[in-house]
Amino acid sequence: MTDPDLICGIDVGSQGSCLAVFDPGGERLATSYQPHTLSYPRPGWAEQDPRDWRAAVVNGFRDLSARVNLRRVRAVSFGSQLDGLVCVDQNGQPAGPAIIWMDRRADPLCRAAEERIGPDEWYARSGCNLDGSHVAAKIAWVARERPDQDARTDRYLLPGAYMVRVACDADAVDRSNASSTMALDPDSGEWDERLLAAFGIDAGRLPPVVGADEAVGEITTGFAADTGLPPETTVVCGCGDEMAATLGAGLVEPGMVCDVLGTAEPVCAVADRPLRDATRIAECHPHAAPGRWLLENPGWASGASYRWFRDQLGGGLDYEGLNALAAEAPAGADGLVFLPWMGGAMAPRWEAEARGGWYGLTPAHGRAHMARALLEGSAYALRDVVEAIADAGLEPSQIVCVAGGARSPLVRQMRADATGIPVTWSEDVETTARGAAMLAAAGSGLHPSTAAAAGTMSRIATRTHQPDPAGAEASAEGHRRYRALFDALCDRFGELA
Repeated sequence: MTDPDLICGIDVGSQGSCLAVFDPGGERLATSYQPHTLSYPRPGWAEQDPRDWRAAVVNGFRDLSARVNLRRVRAVSFGSQLDGLVCVDQNGQPAGPAIIWMDRRADPLCRAAEERIGPDEWYARSGCNLDGSHVAAKIAWVARERPDQDARTDRYLLPGAYMVRVACDADAVDRSNASSTMALDPDSGEWDERLLAAFGIDAGRLPPVVGADEAVGEITTGFAADTGLPPETTVVCGCGDEMAATLGAGLVEPGMVCDVLGTAEPVCAVADRPLRDATRIAECHPHAAPGRWLLENPGWASGASYRWFRDQLGGGLDYEGLNALAAEAPAGADGLVFLPWMGGAMAPRWEAEARGGWYGLTPAHGRAHMARALLEGSAYALRDVVEAIADAGLEPSQIVCVAGGARSPLVRQMRADATGIPVTWSEDVETTARGAAMLAAAGSGLHPSTAAAAGTMSRIATRTHQPDPAGAEASAEGHRRYRALFDALCDRFGELA
């Protein structure tokens, strides 16, 4: 009996790269994680050497080779960090460091762009908020502040497009990654010349836009030699990490919501048409699955806040210990409210200068109340996003939690109580590499379509958390307090930051 072909999904994140090998049925056979180095050369700046991503992937395959026969790998694909810029020269080599998603240096250029195209029109055309985290503003910053680097630049790439170039020397970017430039028309999947012109960007210096499940070539001789993969390995374009995480949870049907409980907490709702949110809390991006879009909020510092609490106030407890501590406090934390804006607010409105903290502390509150209030604060932000999605014309039917925080039943139940929507989770919570592997399987013909790959390879749990009436009542009161605090502070964030 012939051994089945395998596929590898590669999650290229800011903290590290995760490589996972699957069989066509979705069984995870082996995983390797390789960390990346981050650089913060100035306040508000965040950079990486993109060559480190290639090194991490090569080292990951070498690690995997001890546990799986890489000669059976038929295809690879990427789920890569969004909103990053890699300038490459004519040889495809980096012309400077990658400016990654958390970098805010380009914010002032957005104010200048507003004079040409207002924020409402920008959102209507691109589905994106006019925001310095997006790539078009970063390209304009390089052109203005680093003219020598810009002169050496042949192509402006996103991290996913750079990894495709590394693996097979193809010049391509998928629609989900391209959308994070804020210069793509999500309805047509084409570059918007008017939006590019507002930042002085030549469309000829951007790669062609293709489907996420499109095969774009075979790996190069050098990549095959370095990784141990067979030379005929197919490279499938791949997508942004949030889209891969959503796909990896099996979500391709309209109304399904993916809640990514990681360092940040992105929220992605699947739609069968490109929608717009009048409040602009949720952006519209193409999904990895053909014929699908996402209403997506890029998330707030959810897991990052909990990690800070663990490190600074946790008393040596790990996350399971903190969750047990939080469960000792009643729903609503006896009136204590945590504002989950330690890295700025993304709900109930995008406010970069918002800051986090507890309100309502009394001598009756202890560490358990603080832990519970912190978890509930992120659930309140999720409610804001879900309500915005519903107001945009997409009725959420179910929430599926993924990433590390999805392991906690307490956290999942809080989200059901806050939103009034049934909540389940992926039993394999690390879904980004799994989603990339689904695209590899579809693009190489191991499954007839991306939807079919998602249906076979996902691992959604059978149990569902239903909203609890008492918990929902306490959550509604906590959300009322949280929104009252936001409304009271929103005009003062700049003064208080």
